[in-house]
This record gives sequence, structure tokens and C-alpha cells, in this order.
Amino acid sequence: MNRDHAEFLALRDQLLDLLAAQTTGGKLDDLLDELLEHTRKHFAEEEKQMRETGFPPYPVHKGEHERVLAEMSARIERWRHGRDTAALRDWIDQAVGDWFVNHVGTMDAISAEFIAMRQRGR
Repeated sequence: MNRDHAEFLALRDQLLDLLAAQTTGGKLDDLLDELLEHTRKHFAEEEKQMRETGFPPYPVHKGEHERVLAEMSARIERWRHGRDTAALRDWIDQAVGDWFVNHVGTMDAISAEFIAMRQRGR
């Protein structure tokens, strides 16, 4: 889980670097697609582990994943249609950054602890 989180942050940093360099072409679009796909795969793996271990608040955590993926998809589509660099940069920097810190520190931390306890046989 932590490796996936590090990869997410690396993709986010690359996007911010491209936006700071005022890159607006295919490389930025490709990296946005990569961030979305990485996030989908990461969430799917987390959800699988939560289901397998019987994590009680699974529906809440899954609901957060669904909300984030819907917002991410919508923001990427908005970018593709409007090419508003400032709006994309602000979203990636502020909203995504704040969400990530909160999600990892709360939902993921609790889920990971529960999963680890179940895997140890407790």
C-alpha cells in the first residue's frame, strides 16, 4: 500500500512539474490518464483486501473511492475540453494534495491496521 502511495505522489509531482513548465500537450494528458489508472488499480486492490478480511466500514471506504474516481474523471475531462492550466494545477496541488494526506492518514491507516491484524490471525 505504501509503495502505491509513493507512486501516486510521484505522478502528482510530475504533473505539477509539467504544469509549472506550462506543458499542455500529449505528455500531460498521458500522465493524467496514468494517474487515473494508477488510482483505479490501487483502489481495487485496497477494496479486495478489505472484502477478504471483512473490514466492517468497507462500504464507507469504497464510497470514498468511488467519489474520488468520479471527481478525478470529471476533472480530467474538464481539462481536455477547456485546457485551463490554472484550474488543473490548483486542483492537483490543493484538492488532490489535501485529499491524499487526509485519506492516507485516516481511512487507509485504519484499513491497513485492520487488514494487518487479520492477516496475522487476530
